[in-house]
Amino acid sequence: MNKKKKKLKIVKPKTLKQKFQFRFAKTKPRYRKKKPVFAFNYYLCDSKYCSFETIKTFKSFHVLFRNLRGMSSLTWQKIIEAHQYHAHEVNWNEKNLPNDIKDLQYNEEIKDLSLFQFKAFDSSSRVIGLFNYENVFEIFGIDKVHDIYGKRK
Repeated sequence: MNKKKKKLKIVKPKTLKQKFQFRFAKTKPRYRKKKPVFAFNYYLCDSKYCSFETIKTFKSFHVLFRNLRGMSSLTWQKIIEAHQYHAHEVNWNEKNLPNDIKDLQYNEEIKDLSLFQFKAFDSSSRVIGLFNYENVFEIFGIDKVHDIYGKRK
């Protein structure tokens, strides 16, 4: 009875970045062809500047979710092309970007992804987040007074 036991090889799981790295080409990102899917894995619930607590009225919440539902019937390409959404990338090093968001760029899972914003419920508010490696929009929070490009008090 001299049977050798096979050693089990333990495989280290891939990170999201490694697993989906092949999905992005140098041309337009794949998410532009897709309809919005939203996630809150990196939502900054304790942020003084960009949590949903900055939305003060029920009506604003209602408009936000009604508009997100409406956006869900469009592709990201159409949203970006439509002026009403003011959708575009944001530089991680933007001067007035809240530190809560700036700190997320050091997270290994998302550090190489581009920050993005769009208008969803009133003229000055923006939803801030990024597209993860599965082309899902990760919402970080709300820039209630569109202050990324203004002067934070």
